[in-house]
Amino acid sequence: MNQPHDERLLREVFEVFTRFAKKIQEEDDEEKAWMLAQTSDEQVQAILSEMTFMMLHVLDGIGKLGRTNGSTLSSQFGIPKGTISKLTKRLKVLGLIAFETIPGNKKELYFVLTPQGETIYKLHERLEERIQAAAAHFMAGYTREQLEFIRDFMNKLTSHSFLQLDEEQARESNS
Repeated sequence: MNQPHDERLLREVFEVFTRFAKKIQEEDDEEKAWMLAQTSDEQVQAILSEMTFMMLHVLDGIGKLGRTNGSTLSSQFGIPKGTISKLTKRLKVLGLIAFETIPGNKKELYFVLTPQGETIYKLHERLEERIQAAAAHFMAGYTREQLEFIRDFMNKLTSHSFLQLDEEQARESNS
């Protein structure tokens, strides 16, 4: 359902997308700052300072799922297996997770939180609760229909690549 649109409006929408992406990046820093401010444990603060957003995301996944493996984390959270492998190795080096195997199956690794990992996971959970409450408060000003539209739009937006050329554009470029 392609509809012609006003060029000015399209530019404005694109500018809002750009501001939204920038805001998300800035909020990653704000989230880390909030977590750092919530603990006086210098070791936890040092570890948090070294962690990336993706590392926190994977740690959170392990905390939510409990004892889990890389394939499950990958499918549940849409993170490539190779990325999971790299991030879990870094989390292990930081002492936040341990690797376990099942007797008789030394090949498959399972990840579990260490006590230090549990501390950071719980801190991250508190942050998520605050964000969820603030988001619910913000969205309370919208109707069900508006929220359904936003949900559908965001689903389409996150599943679309603006960098992929469709076949027709690719053929025209090669001519």
